[in-house]
Amino acid sequence: TLVDHGKDPSKAVAEAERVPQILRQAELYDREDIQRGFVRRGERWREASLILEEIRCAACLWLNEQHLRALDGVLEVEVDYTSHRARVRWDPARTRLSAILRAIAEIGYEAYPYDATHREQLNAARRHRSIERIVFAGAIGMPIMQFALTTYIMGQPDAQGRYPLWVLIGRWSSLLASGAILAYSGQDFLVGAWRDLRRGRLGMDVPIVIGLAVAWAGSLYATALGSGEVYYDSIAMFVFLLLVARHLELRGRLAAAASLDRLAKVIPATAMRVDGDGEREVAVIELSPGERVRVRPGETVPVDGRILEGVSSFNEALLSGESLPVTRGVGDAVMGGAINGEQPVLLEVLRRADESTVSEIHRLVEHGLRARPRYAQLAERAAAGFVAVILVIAAGTGLLWWWLDPTRVLHNLVAVLIVTCPCALALAAPVAVTLGAARLADMGVLALRMSAVEPFAGATVLACDKTGTLTLGTPRIARSQTLGGLTEGALLELAAALEQASEHPFAKAFRSAWEGDPPPVAGLRNHPGQGVEGRIGGESWRLGRPEFALGGDAPDPRLARRIQGLLGEGHSVVLLANGEGPQALFGLADPPREGLDALITGMRETGIGRIALLSGDHPHSVARLALQLGLDEFHGAMSPGGKLDWIRREQAWGRRVIMLGDGINDAPTLAAADASLALGLATDAAKVNSDFLVTAPTLAALPAARRLARKTRRIVLQNLLWAAAYNLLAVPLAALGYIPPWGAAIGMSLSSALVVGNSLRLRDTPSKPGAGRRTAPLRNTAPA
Repeated sequence: TLVDHGKDPSKAVAEAERVPQILRQAELYDREDIQRGFVRRGERWREASLILEEIRCAACLWLNEQHLRALDGVLEVEVDYTSHRARVRWDPARTRLSAILRAIAEIGYEAYPYDATHREQLNAARRHRSIERIVFAGAIGMPIMQFALTTYIMGQPDAQGRYPLWVLIGRWSSLLASGAILAYSGQDFLVGAWRDLRRGRLGMDVPIVIGLAVAWAGSLYATALGSGEVYYDSIAMFVFLLLVARHLELRGRLAAAASLDRLAKVIPATAMRVDGDGEREVAVIELSPGERVRVRPGETVPVDGRILEGVSSFNEALLSGESLPVTRGVGDAVMGGAINGEQPVLLEVLRRADESTVSEIHRLVEHGLRARPRYAQLAERAAAGFVAVILVIAAGTGLLWWWLDPTRVLHNLVAVLIVTCPCALALAAPVAVTLGAARLADMGVLALRMSAVEPFAGATVLACDKTGTLTLGTPRIARSQTLGGLTEGALLELAAALEQASEHPFAKAFRSAWEGDPPPVAGLRNHPGQGVEGRIGGESWRLGRPEFALGGDAPDPRLARRIQGLLGEGHSVVLLANGEGPQALFGLADPPREGLDALITGMRETGIGRIALLSGDHPHSVARLALQLGLDEFHGAMSPGGKLDWIRREQAWGRRVIMLGDGINDAPTLAAADASLALGLATDAAKVNSDFLVTAPTLAALPAARRLARKTRRIVLQNLLWAAAYNLLAVPLAALGYIPPWGAAIGMSLSSALVVGNSLRLRDTPSKPGAGRRTAPLRNTAPA
């Protein structure tokens, strides 16, 4: 939705969304205030998400991508076939968005800034137009089919090859009726083929139109001559069935796109802003950080914010998967898209609408779809070049039958052109992959790279981090012991100062335990997996593992007994020391996450043979959790390099590994694993190196996500196998004259319908885990 701040917003929206006027209003989209709703900004780039209209096949996408990439100032272009959305990034110093919109219009397509509600209206119009043309083709085609059936039974020519007068009249009538079907119901094919040929491309509509044109022209010649076969019934049937197949394809694509749009549509268009003049309704895109908004019971939170006044419960099921409402009070953060339950609240805006959690999730899902599985990429490339192969086969068929039996040239040529339409091959992967991504998002697992679906589905080893992954990642200081002359408060202040720049969960525990401002630290240095060191007040301090804090020395017997005591209680031990020796000992407790038993049982049921725990924590606390969960293997006191070596050893043995982690220390292993999952609150480094982002409130969602990944892989491979087998079988049969044109029309349509229908089974994938089974014996492999 676009808002022109120089006019009344409602009038500006209506003006900007009148589709036929898109080019006359192109300059309106160059205004910064208008772009706020749909354009992302960088220092030297802008990025917009656009809806493309008139896309009919993969060749249309290729044409738009190549045309836009050739424009000066366009940096990146990616178009998704399922949703017909284009992501365009450009240099604002060299080109403008209006120039990009005009460039798309020059090649016969229309583009509009993406808006979920507006696209829903466009899709409704497309569905209505599709049904309308199907009904027209069916209504006009019925008399043609009835006449054809009658002539097959009663309308045979006499000995001189002449047809009865009623047959001749019927042929001329069918000529006009089939021409009407081609002109109206088949106009999309004609326009698409003309546009492709004019740009020097071979799209899917080209062989379709050639087949229809050859059949209609040959029938016209036979009708005018008064002898020979006509194919009006095949034309009518082919157009009708092809329209039905494309309508099913449209439904499948729209169902997949609607799943992706679900998050984009939860944010309301307006919000109630509170300022010195009272309350005023404004567009959500106008809200800026620091402003205040009022959210009443039953309303959807418009942006990410913090509660300033009031206490209420919020339904966050759409975002986190948590079905029960959660209570939020003053100071608590609330995500945009949550639904307020009982009481009105006053929020402070934390992020703009386009930077909110919902927008970020939507962008992550879209980003994941750009990296399709390898077999899906091969199918798309094969479909793009298959049209040329079709035309070569058709030409060869025509020449062969011209030599063998000229009377059968037209019959077999039309059958080959119709039966080999590559619709099924082009649809084999996109609909299934998009539905799979949407269903994964519903489960609380965002696919950052859909190319990882295949290794995620086929892996046999699961490696997990401990702190922040299998545990909540919010440890607290459960025990503290002073070892020198400083007070506990002074020691906590020193520890918080040393941890002020770290994102490790232990660092957060120390910072939350000290509420004041920590003193400055000079020469602060982080040693991954070991600890931190720095100078405070001119004195050197170390905080971390006991061995690290002591500079590599072993603790004395008395200190060792204290450490063992804390470890025996299940605590992680952190030592604070300076040049004079150890000063404080801290025991941190981190409760396990909900759903760990269901995670372990469910992953084993999906084919995971070994589950290992890789942690930098002390072996005692690692062993305690591993024994509790019944894991196959565990390793404690591991450095990031040690974790990486473990992953590579497994891969060297030919095993595929899934890595589940959350912290910056896990980034190397997340990047090296065959498939990797980072938790929703993970560090940015972990997200960048991950294939999936887990936003579900419990890890029990992962087995269901793996089942869905396996089903997605299976369905895509089934579709590809069917499409390839159908063409390998149908092409020679049609070329040899065993498939009539009407049979080719039925086969092509059923092939496309089968592929789409098979993909739509992903919408009903169950997510309930099955019964558990016994785990394998534990192998204690922690270092001594």
